[in-house]
Amino acid sequence: MRILFITVCSFLVLGVLLLMARIWGDAQNYPVYEHAFFSGPAPIVIVKADTLDKVQEAIKLKSDVAIWADVRLSRDKVPFILPPSRDAEFLKMKEAEQKANPSTPIMIGSKLSEYPWEQINEFYKTTPALKEYYEQFPQTRFVLNIVDNVHDVHSAVVEAIDGLSAKSRTMIQSDALVVMTSVKELKPEWVYGTSTPDIMRMLTFDSLYILSSTQFKGDVFVAPFTLMKRPAFNDDIITEMRRRNKRIFLGPIETTEQFAEASRHKADGLITVNLPELLQLLNQGPVQ
Repeated sequence: MRILFITVCSFLVLGVLLLMARIWGDAQNYPVYEHAFFSGPAPIVIVKADTLDKVQEAIKLKSDVAIWADVRLSRDKVPFILPPSRDAEFLKMKEAEQKANPSTPIMIGSKLSEYPWEQINEFYKTTPALKEYYEQFPQTRFVLNIVDNVHDVHSAVVEAIDGLSAKSRTMIQSDALVVMTSVKELKPEWVYGTSTPDIMRMLTFDSLYILSSTQFKGDVFVAPFTLMKRPAFNDDIITEMRRRNKRIFLGPIETTEQFAEASRHKADGLITVNLPELLQLLNQGPVQ
């Protein structure tokens, strides 16, 4: 009987704490965050592009397109653009070279970030350094998705584009919250998105009915449609982000159903890997 009494009391205390957390969260006010990055017509169309030629093609189709760039870091601290799905090509080549030359230290690591920029650029001949994006496209906005969570990646990214009008056209995105936090300490005036831990925390708090009390320090809610084969967001999360005056960026959009969902949520940013297809869905079509 005593155990039952303690259990009931524990649940009552927990319920009161959850209720207090929800009341506190609902009482918070959030100002609208304005930034030059959000200028122009909405929704902002964001296309993933990993070469200079692909960026040029995207700009020809839509002059105000924003570019999603997967940012990597070489051993000698050079930020460059490459999707992580392409790492295996380089590593398999190094492995084959190592087997052919067993006495020579060729395969010096199992990650791309353990190799110097010269070797990476020699293999991926169209892979640009991050700095080249900002130099060759001085009017274009970039969403920098920092993939490599390695030592000094935050300072290397900032140094690479400092002085290239980065303030008005840079948004930082990363699966790693620590990376975005580190960059924000150096450049608080840039725009910041959403990490995977942010999304997981929101989903967890929503399941406890205390979503309004979760901490989120990003400027934009950025989410794919699925995370670990489960929905990455729901109506409650979108509603809460709207209550906090956060803009919503969704994607990559790969199906008409995903486009319909993003449209239902009135997403402020649409992410894609296929710009012509998205423009058709938006009834804009390619620029002639």
